[in-house]
Amino acid sequence: MVEKSVRHQSKGQAAMEYLMTYGWAILVIVIVIAALLFLNPFKAPETCLFQQPGFSCSEAKPQVFVGEDGATKVSMRIYNKQGQVVKLKKVLCTNVASGDITSDNADDFSAEPMSVPAGGSVLFSGDTAVTCKDESGNALQLSANSEFKGIVALWYNFDNDPDQDIERTATATLISTVLATGQ
Repeated sequence: MVEKSVRHQSKGQAAMEYLMTYGWAILVIVIVIAALLFLNPFKAPETCLFQQPGFSCSEAKPQVFVGEDGATKVSMRIYNKQGQVVKLKKVLCTNVASGDITSDNADDFSAEPMSVPAGGSVLFSGDTAVTCKDESGNALQLSANSEFKGIVALWYNFDNDPDQDIERTATATLISTVLATGQ
């Protein structure tokens, strides 16, 4: 009788050890998966980077947000590092590939260009926030907490360009999380 009790006890102990070992392993796996989902290390970092030297938009992080009208907009400060005065004529925020960008859908202020001194900056914010557009020129309608991957394009001239009608172009890659209105 004592022998039967010992056999059942060793089988029970083996089963408990098996469950405890695999239980701890499963718990560790669940914690790692939860941490990965929370931290999302696979998401692209938020950035704003011009392909050409002379402009910068990364010192003050741009904010992509949903405006009150539901359109996706970007609020950003662009720094002139050209070493001379720049006249900004058009700006465009879009999710179109950089090779397909035209100034047709850009916010146009060429009638009164924004003069940005060397080392100075221009702020697009509030009423001057740039509305992001698709390839048809319609305002993008992205939801809050989604990811925006797109291009910010500038059309400009230097103060001393002989023909002010021939515009120079600079493009920046912008990656950011879309914020809700009022954030």
